[in-house]
Amino acid sequence: MAKSGFGGTEYLLSGVFSEGRKRGMSYNHMAKLLSWNPSRRFGLLQKGDIAIGYDADLVLVDPNETFVVRAAESKSQQGYTPFEGVELTGRVKSTFLRGNLIYNNGQVLGSPTGRYLKRC
Repeated sequence: MAKSGFGGTEYLLSGVFSEGRKRGMSYNHMAKLLSWNPSRRFGLLQKGDIAIGYDADLVLVDPNETFVVRAAESKSQQGYTPFEGVELTGRVKSTFLRGNLIYNNGQVLGSPTGRYLKRC
């Protein structure tokens, strides 16, 4: 009955943004923690930076929008989140995968287009 994944993963960016901002963390440091470091760690060398030759995977965040996490409103099929009831700031508004808009204002657009990436 257990589903794969972790309920609440979609709140990682907003969680780091909320807590990082409270502690004076720079946006650059947040990006390094959430993008550059994981891409290097997992050998995904075409990801983790905004530069020529890298995938254009980008997220736009409203840095002032505050919301309370509710599992019932999550796109996840887990049905729970350890962040239930937590107030976060910095709501994801749009997501671009390889330059294509795939999420906009709460709506997933189109069919899944993910692909397997072999580690380098």
